[in-house]
Amino acid sequence: MIPIAFIDTEIDPKTKKILDIGSTRNNGDSFHNASVLAFISFIKGAGYVCGHNILNHDIKYIGHALNEAGISQANIIDTLFLSPLLFPTRPYHALLKDDKLQSEDTNNPLNDAIKAKDLFYDEMDVFQHADETMKQIFYLLLNDQREFHSFFHFLGYKSTASEPDLLIRTRFGEEICEHVELDEIISTHPIELAYCLSLIDSFIQHRKIHSITPPWVIKNYPEVERIMFRLRNQPCIRGCAYCYNALDIHKGLKRFFGFDSYRTYGGEPLQEKAVKAAVNNKSILAVFPTGGGKSITFQVPALISGECAKGLTIVISPLQSLMKDQVDNLEKYGIIEAVTINGLLDPIERAKSLERVEDGSASMLYISPESLRSATIERLISGRKIVRFVIDEAHCFSAWGQDFRVDYLYIGDFIRSIQEKKNLQDAIPVSCFTATAKQKVIEDIRAYFKEKLSIDLELFTSKSSRTNLHYNVFERSNEEEKYQTLRDLIAEKNCPAIIYVSRTRRAYLLAERLTQDGFDAKPYHGKMEVSEKTANQNAFMAGEVSVMVATSAFGMGVDKKDVGLVIHYDISDSLENYIQEAGRAGRDESIVADCFVLFNEEDLGKHFILLNQTKLSIKEIQQIWKAIKEITRLRSKVSNSALEIARKAGWDDNVVEIETRVTTAIAALENAGYLKRGQNMPRIFANSILSKNAQEAIDKIIASQKFDEKQKEKGIRIIKKLFSGKSRKHATEEPAESRIDYISDHLGIVKEEVINIVNLLREENILADAKDLTAFIRKNESKNRSLSIVNTYCKIENFLLPVLGTQEKAVHIKELNEEAEANGCEDVSINKIKTIINFWAIKNWIKRHNLEYSKNHIALICLHPKELLEKKLEKRHELARFIVEFLYKKSNTDAYKDDTGKEEVLIEFSVHELKTAYNQSSNLFKLNVGLEDIEDALFYLSKIEAIKIEGGFLVVYNRLTIERLEEDNKKRYTKEDYEKLNQFYENKVQQIHIVGEYARKMIGDYRNALQFVEDYFQLNYQSFLKKYFPGSKSDELKLRMTPSKFRQLFGELSPTQLSIINDNDSKYIVVAAGPGSGKTKVLVHKLASLLLMEDVKHEQLLMLTFSRAAATEFKKRLLKLIGNAANYIEIKTFHSYCFDLLGKIGSLEKSDVILKLAVEKIRNKEVEMSRITKTVLVIDEAQDMDADEFSLINALMEHNEEMRVIAVGDDDQNIFEFRGASSKYLEQFILINNAVRHELTENFRSKSNLVEFTNHFVNRIRHRLKEIPIVARQTDNGQIKLVHYQNNNLITPLVNDILTTGLTGTVCVLTRTNEEALQIAGLLLKNGFQARLIQSNDGFSLYNLYEVRFFLTQLNITDDVFILNDDAWEAGKTALKKRFSGSNKLEICINLIKDFEETNPKKKYRSDLEVFIRESGMEDFYSDSGETIYVSTIHKAKGKEFDHVFLMLGNFNPNTDEAKRLLYVAMTRAKKHLTIHLNSEFLNDVSVEHLEKVKDRENWQAPNELAMHLTHKDVWLDYFRNRQYIISQLTCGDDLIVTDTGCLNSKKQSILKFSRQFLDQIELLKKRNYELKSAQVNFIVYWMKEGSEEEVKIVLPEIIFEKKQMDDQQKH
Repeated sequence: MIPIAFIDTEIDPKTKKILDIGSTRNNGDSFHNASVLAFISFIKGAGYVCGHNILNHDIKYIGHALNEAGISQANIIDTLFLSPLLFPTRPYHALLKDDKLQSEDTNNPLNDAIKAKDLFYDEMDVFQHADETMKQIFYLLLNDQREFHSFFHFLGYKSTASEPDLLIRTRFGEEICEHVELDEIISTHPIELAYCLSLIDSFIQHRKIHSITPPWVIKNYPEVERIMFRLRNQPCIRGCAYCYNALDIHKGLKRFFGFDSYRTYGGEPLQEKAVKAAVNNKSILAVFPTGGGKSITFQVPALISGECAKGLTIVISPLQSLMKDQVDNLEKYGIIEAVTINGLLDPIERAKSLERVEDGSASMLYISPESLRSATIERLISGRKIVRFVIDEAHCFSAWGQDFRVDYLYIGDFIRSIQEKKNLQDAIPVSCFTATAKQKVIEDIRAYFKEKLSIDLELFTSKSSRTNLHYNVFERSNEEEKYQTLRDLIAEKNCPAIIYVSRTRRAYLLAERLTQDGFDAKPYHGKMEVSEKTANQNAFMAGEVSVMVATSAFGMGVDKKDVGLVIHYDISDSLENYIQEAGRAGRDESIVADCFVLFNEEDLGKHFILLNQTKLSIKEIQQIWKAIKEITRLRSKVSNSALEIARKAGWDDNVVEIETRVTTAIAALENAGYLKRGQNMPRIFANSILSKNAQEAIDKIIASQKFDEKQKEKGIRIIKKLFSGKSRKHATEEPAESRIDYISDHLGIVKEEVINIVNLLREENILADAKDLTAFIRKNESKNRSLSIVNTYCKIENFLLPVLGTQEKAVHIKELNEEAEANGCEDVSINKIKTIINFWAIKNWIKRHNLEYSKNHIALICLHPKELLEKKLEKRHELARFIVEFLYKKSNTDAYKDDTGKEEVLIEFSVHELKTAYNQSSNLFKLNVGLEDIEDALFYLSKIEAIKIEGGFLVVYNRLTIERLEEDNKKRYTKEDYEKLNQFYENKVQQIHIVGEYARKMIGDYRNALQFVEDYFQLNYQSFLKKYFPGSKSDELKLRMTPSKFRQLFGELSPTQLSIINDNDSKYIVVAAGPGSGKTKVLVHKLASLLLMEDVKHEQLLMLTFSRAAATEFKKRLLKLIGNAANYIEIKTFHSYCFDLLGKIGSLEKSDVILKLAVEKIRNKEVEMSRITKTVLVIDEAQDMDADEFSLINALMEHNEEMRVIAVGDDDQNIFEFRGASSKYLEQFILINNAVRHELTENFRSKSNLVEFTNHFVNRIRHRLKEIPIVARQTDNGQIKLVHYQNNNLITPLVNDILTTGLTGTVCVLTRTNEEALQIAGLLLKNGFQARLIQSNDGFSLYNLYEVRFFLTQLNITDDVFILNDDAWEAGKTALKKRFSGSNKLEICINLIKDFEETNPKKKYRSDLEVFIRESGMEDFYSDSGETIYVSTIHKAKGKEFDHVFLMLGNFNPNTDEAKRLLYVAMTRAKKHLTIHLNSEFLNDVSVEHLEKVKDRENWQAPNELAMHLTHKDVWLDYFRNRQYIISQLTCGDDLIVTDTGCLNSKKQSILKFSRQFLDQIELLKKRNYELKSAQVNFIVYWMKEGSEEEVKIVLPEIIFEKKQMDDQQKH
């Protein structure tokens, strides 16, 4: 017996020192000691030394010891290299797992030495009993190799043969290719060849067993793959017995699928050619029509490679459901070699799929592009021979395709990285498939692979079209016509039919209606529950249901042969998709199928709208880049969830498919080189096993009180997995796979559970505690900041908890915010409330959903008893404070002193460590806490951003790992970077136009239409466009709407107005708009253009106005212009927007400081990001901005670097200087931002001479923005009359003038003061004219007007009512009209209600109504009536227009620019006639056509009557307390009896008393001979005394004084 020692060592991975040595000899002696000297003496006399992986591992550390013991290097045997040679068949040797010895123990080299001994003797035994030819082959190939020589030497084996190639050909005759160059392989790669032959021998012996080359061999001997392919997977040109049998594509087709021949297209053997090319290992691009047998084209080569060489084909497809269908379809043929790994699988199915790829029983793997980001998948792929990557839907690579996907651009990088990691010399072949592709797409795909992988794709495409499909298009003008046609067509054909619709809702409605009409119809769409989707699909496939109403999601991969009818109820969004969907008919070529389109131009409009909504704009990518720059400010690598990044970017949570949008934006940034997206990789490790062996660990788990039964079972599985994967040395340098996601994937246990169990194993000291959490603490930041954040949130949570109920309850978030503030939560904000609600939802405390059409409402329902949650809150709050203290204390310890110079200290810690620290703390009232509580508190700290924490269990929430590459903070994502996406979206727009053109052609000329389709796919794209869209017609292709819709929206605009609409490049635009120039119209159309033509999402558009009336007018006009989309646009007054930002409910009383506060909060980032993240800001009446409003604009611009601002205004009409407004802010805006100026100078409102007249006057204003004079669009003249007086009393002659003028159309009298207006209105009424004074509610809110309050009470609003009931609303209107039929304020109330209805057509929210009322002014709700003469001050008339304007200018000298502008506003209100009564000379020099100048020299007296409107200060307010019942019987406009001290009602009951102040005023008037004459109710309003909680109704009267006629004696 030759003496041999088996050895194993344990080495410290960091210091590389020997920790332990174990050895056993074949005489039974054993050794276990760390002493090298003792080891030398133990092995002296051994002729050979054997170990597992000894040559690459142990020898480095004990080589010198072996020398000293006299053991020759030539006598070292390594069992690692022998094992794949001698145990090639699955199940492999029981002691082996890939490159490792299986072990149930921790760190015991003696045990491992004994295992190496057992393995060696088994290897010896297998070799000695092997077939003699195989022994000789192995000997001839390997005897000279370092890894094997000593083995043959030890056995004393020699071969008498000398020509291995002859032996190989004899032994493997028809099992390998006859023409392979064996000589060359034998001389260059003998080891690799030996491994291949061993495996092939296994295939021969065990045909049904899937055995593969171990991953470590593939990694260390990459040539194994190439040699295996050469031997078994590469058809030889001359042909041989093996290739003819195994690699023949016809035999393969018959063997796997039972078919005798491949399909042809128009007589072309396209399928066969493509399969042949793939079997010949070529890279191909195949354009196969729908139903063209695409799947078989890659499945046959994949199955052949799997069978011959155990190669794996990877199929990348974007559709998860389609993958499963393909795998299921193969199983129907008895083919079980395909698996899929995707998000639809449960963990156990996923684990099973992984296992089947790992063990070689799967030869096809279906995955999505997103899966390529998974570390598990990459590792899995690295361990198999990859024969081909198949990429389905390959048009996704091209921006010219119908579905460009940025994540596809990563595929090439991934394939390249796999090739590099596997050290492959030859590129892995690629097959690309698409059903439809125009020439440009084909060029793009080929160019991509040429650039990324240096691969030339061979093209397989057919020019022939399906001959058994008949196409037809019916134009139908409305839904009902469409439906009737649909029903008739289905009834007539009476065969299986697919109806395609563009919206999910319509699929349900149509299927339901068809069912009611007696057809068997089922709906189908991508967002359906999987079970319902599958059931409906199966019913259709089985023929139980004959009609499927579906979105385009249906039919991919569905192969139903007898579909005889496809109807597009809505036309597809591209010709590609239409041909593909229509091609799902007539798969059985023996039937003739019909493909119909029910065409309505409006359907194209829906596609444009959908494209706009789903498009990822450059601005959005810039917002994500800005967010990532913010997140990576202190370190370049971070992990976050997509939702967190979206919120950081300021996106609204309600954005559709928000996570997909974020990952697409990140993919775009990655593609442009700004960042690198890492693998989605939890960094939690279950390593450092403390138990000595698996059994000890299992015993501990079973005995533990901390595990429940299920956790015990899973814990045992995890421990076994860790022991089997654990080894202190590997043939590859990779660490043992102890990562959480790896364990989760392989055992089929969800990640959260694995993390929980790993933490429990740490608690039980089975695993060492790993500090896998990192806190990032900023230098020089006191813990007080973090603690104050915690305290703020704790207070808010304690306030919010009682709000929850076990029934679903809608809450108004701004009301909550205000209540919280009132309850002592000083720093509360909407943002913080939402953060808490989100946190509670993630923790499953509550369920929440947002209410439609309102950003301010959330519906909540509590899922647990309140008492339980209160306890949890208390525990979490205490722990959160403790953790902050602990981490700050830790950051100040010596261990972190080295981090000087860094802005952030990284503190590593673990959940277990925190728990121990808390239990050891000196707190008297310690709570009983578990690991889950600590995790809860940490997650909470992370969510509220008190401390930035990463890693550990948080990986479950942070799915994205991002490494920033672009360090320059100023670098922005540019138009060039966006080029490819932009190209795609522009192309999508063209595709919609082109499919519309096809439909129109089909209606008129069938042959021409078919030629159109053929040319689209066959011609060069530019040639196609020139042929079918020549000249100006090509411009229509750029429109993001149909040409007819464009004409409808923008056809009536003037060239100047259109130039503003078309300016979509300028970042800052100022429109200086003259009076009557259609400013509102231009703005409304610009808003429509922004939404429909310029990629602006409604949630990213903000319009600010100065009055609620303006906001309402814009909303009403937008609704008319673009319909429902207008409901989603934020059009707000400056004040209302700021109240919103601060989460407060607006009212006049609070509005004075609100802007300043909002600006401060924006700059401190204390507001909700989505409320201030905008891509476009539109400002109406920008000349009226004051300092605070301008600050707000600047704060929004600072926050949004890329925001476009459109400011519209007319500095000539800035008449509010008294409240701080100044056009200098607009000028500053232009100057600072170098804004592009557009001038709207065409006046559509006024007659030609009126415009000329006002132009003469406006030139007197010294400093003006507009350079071009206003031009009248009307060519005819109106009437202008100037009446000059000698004296100061102009009221009476002005009224006389009105009485004698023949009035037509609308009339208004304008004055400078309220008093003048009041006197004129009174005098007109006295003379029998229907006159209306435009009043404002200066001293009170409309909310307090009696009529308004009455209406609100009729709506039965309680605290828990958020949406107003339509029936109650109608009843309220009826009751209002009935109760206040005599009120002169009823018209105002009715108009207010009407405006609210028009701007809130879908749902009426209580809070919106209240804000609408509080923000509105009474002057906004007067009807335009030709029967009424309106009397108003100039300020109130701004923005209005009248046919005839009378202007009274007593003692008016416009010396200042402000006065000139006021007059200019007044004069430009007139459309046809302007009459000015004045007593000064400043207009004498103006001369225009049809100007009549009158001089009135009469000495007019002041009117006999003087009217006054009393306000709160004029009445004794407390007096009303006891008059409530009497007041409630009154109505505005009722006559009152006036006394010296107050007023009585008609029953002579006292209603009100005058205030002392007003009594003094009466005395003064008496001295001027005025006496009280009459009174009437002007307003009834609610008033609340300060400090009181009770409201009272008060009456504000109109009082008339009359001048006493004096007799002569009195005069003297």
